[in-house]
Amino acid sequence: MTSTTVAPPRLAPSWIKTALLAAAVFVLCWGGAIAYWRSAEHGPATGDLLLALLAVPLGVLAAVWLGKKLVTARPAAAAAAGTATAAQPALAPPAAPPLAVLAAALRAPHGDSPDALATAIAGNQAHPDLDPELIDDDGFPLTSARSDAAVDEALQEEVHEWLILNGMAELRFGAAQWRALTLGTAVVRDLANEAVMQLMPPEGAPPPLRLLPLFPPGWTVEQRHAAGLWFRHTVAQFGWPVDSLTRIDAPLDAAPTTILGLCADASGARAPQLATMLIACASSIDQQMVDGWSANGSLQTPARAQGRIPGEGAAGLLLTSLDGASKTDGAVFAQLYPMVEARREVSAGSAKRAETTRLTELAQRAVQAAGLGLSDLACVAADTDHRTSRGLELMGLVSSALPDLDTTADVLRTGVATGTCGAVPFMCALALARHAALAGNAPALFVSHEDPFTCSMALVAPPPAPAQPA
Repeated sequence: MTSTTVAPPRLAPSWIKTALLAAAVFVLCWGGAIAYWRSAEHGPATGDLLLALLAVPLGVLAAVWLGKKLVTARPAAAAAAGTATAAQPALAPPAAPPLAVLAAALRAPHGDSPDALATAIAGNQAHPDLDPELIDDDGFPLTSARSDAAVDEALQEEVHEWLILNGMAELRFGAAQWRALTLGTAVVRDLANEAVMQLMPPEGAPPPLRLLPLFPPGWTVEQRHAAGLWFRHTVAQFGWPVDSLTRIDAPLDAAPTTILGLCADASGARAPQLATMLIACASSIDQQMVDGWSANGSLQTPARAQGRIPGEGAAGLLLTSLDGASKTDGAVFAQLYPMVEARREVSAGSAKRAETTRLTELAQRAVQAAGLGLSDLACVAADTDHRTSRGLELMGLVSSALPDLDTTADVLRTGVATGTCGAVPFMCALALARHAALAGNAPALFVSHEDPFTCSMALVAPPPAPAQPA
């Protein structure tokens, strides 16, 4: 079968259209004048001939041309005005001030403090190992990041008695939840002790303190409520007045970066003395949870190296405003600058190559908030886990933008040390960034890229230099 291609009709040139319009105007004007003169009793004078046969057609053509110009000029002017308005840069909102990180505490499988965990990571000692209890579908032991401090029978008995006294005797926690609650309680105690030492005045009422715990998504509302109240009770045991202590329920679907933004907003100009205790705890050291991961294909196995590794831990920060920290005698704090984020076009796990350029641009944005450059950074603390895609991303960022850093001692990966346990690697990385900034008196870069579609960074810097007397 033969197909015939029909060429599209060619439009007439613009000069032909103009000539036809002029001819039509002259024909109409002349025809009208001739018809008028035939019906008149006298012939036209010379002036009438010039007016009818020349002036009137030319006037009509001039009016048509001028009208067309006016009609086309209006949209062009409006478009030009819109372009000029769009070209004017919008006034950027003032940058949010940094938060003061007064203290950090953690419990991880390879360290019970930021210093201990940083030392273990730098010494290549913080990595998962074969679990003594968890097994796969074939009965072989799994790799996990298990903490020796996650079981405390005396604490469980204390919590049981407290639940009964507070009308929650029927509430039950699973094995993994007890482990998370035990680790979280240890972190709360550390931070409560720091809050009393740094924020409790010798006389008068202390500043308001908010307790903001982050629990895993699988916890019920009742379990979250009870655990939050228990943490509040734990803080009060250190002498913090209950009427100055508020427990805040974090939104279930809120990312840690969003929660930190809310903390910064709350500690703004309206409440500069407000302090926040932000805590995350989680555990996936549980055979039932592991079986669920195996069923949905997300558990790490020899045949699925990029799967989840069971882990656990807890970490927390004591936050306030810079103004509040500066008025605290003897406070040693780091500055946590606002988070910057970037969205990925495709999932990190399915990307063909590491997005080094995007991460470098994000790191530059993070340090520019403090007027610094990438060369000023002395450490990177990231929630990077064992997955190849995340490791290549982080190493690509360091090799291209931070070549002076030692990838062993200056690049700390908390996800490898803690395994899969919710927001804990995120919070552990922040705790290590604070530790590095204060220990080295140099800025550190916090990196979070566990989310498949979002990467976040923030600068963590030493406290500002004291103002020189005039």
